[in-house]
Amino acid sequence: MRHWIFVIRDDYSVFNKRIEHKKWPIFHSTKLRTFLEIGDDIIFYQAGLEGQIFLGTAVLKTIGEKISDEMTYFVDLEGIDIWKKQPSIRNLIKKLNFIKNKEHWGLNLQGGILKIDDKDYALILKESKKLKQK
Repeated sequence: MRHWIFVIRDDYSVFNKRIEHKKWPIFHSTKLRTFLEIGDDIIFYQAGLEGQIFLGTAVLKTIGEKISDEMTYFVDLEGIDIWKKQPSIRNLIKKLNFIKNKEHWGLNLQGGILKIDDKDYALILKESKKLKQK
């Protein structure tokens, strides 16, 4: 089982629509698309000035439903948990292994999906649980 961050740059209403339908688009040019497997863990991240937060988790239910010749695949999600209190990435930058350049950390979140290790996954979950208790 792998751990992934799915990045959304759109506004929160687009995220809500994806969650409501339990489907997430993966574009044909997304580098790591072919490594996704059923049962993989996902953390959602909202990029941009209004975001920079982790939104919740899910598990991949299906992979690779192609809906267009030139661009999009959809994956189905299950076990969705959207957090009411969302951790800011800014509080975790120094501790996250997938962020290689701590000064220009936003560059590490490009590409649509990112593979993360067990430690980073656990760290983000721990931060969300900490906020939930407040």
